[in-house]
Amino acid sequence: MEQASTGEPIRFEGTYHDIDIKGWIRPHRPVRERVPIYAAAMREGMCRMAGDVADGLIGHPMCSLRWVDEVVAPSFEEGLRRSSRDRAQLDFLPTVCCAIDDDESRAIDAARRTVAFYATVRTYRPLWEMHGFGDAAAAAGDAFRAGDLAGVPGHIPDEMVEAFTAAGPLDKVRARVAEVAERGDGVWLTPATYFIPPEQIAEYQHAIVDAFGPGSVAG
Repeated sequence: MEQASTGEPIRFEGTYHDIDIKGWIRPHRPVRERVPIYAAAMREGMCRMAGDVADGLIGHPMCSLRWVDEVVAPSFEEGLRRSSRDRAQLDFLPTVCCAIDDDESRAIDAARRTVAFYATVRTYRPLWEMHGFGDAAAAAGDAFRAGDLAGVPGHIPDEMVEAFTAAGPLDKVRARVAEVAERGDGVWLTPATYFIPPEQIAEYQHAIVDAFGPGSVAG
């Protein structure tokens, strides 16, 4: 569909769609000739697939440095090798879940709730087990499936929160983000998002923008 950016007639015949557009002129000049496709990946298979065919890999919000070093990076590099592509052909953007807050205990509690949400997903079991948190994740999952939503976060210890998120005062969060960013071509930042009020999510989102967005010291 590259014709969409040139003003040429657009003709596409597929299994489900038949498109025939003539006389359409794009109102703005295209930013690029080709739209890059990024894959969100965490486990080995998706990371290999990203290395095979994607233009970039966006990491999972549960970002432990060890998982990135021992699973994510080797897996997408394997995909690059089997597709005969160079590392420079793929952008790697690891993700960090951030809760920037001068009240460190409040930040850790908010991040704990996001960790708890992901801990209920059986697909992520190898991530927790790598760090010795398999039992904690299993307990959180059991509570979730039993309908005890209020009790789910209580199964997540502080050490588990620290392993997978950046929670606390800005200097602490910035140091963790820098560690993660060193492993990629950039970094994707997301606030704590689960089992906390919308206004608290917005608070942490704004804190990320203020600390790392355009015009900030880190940005």
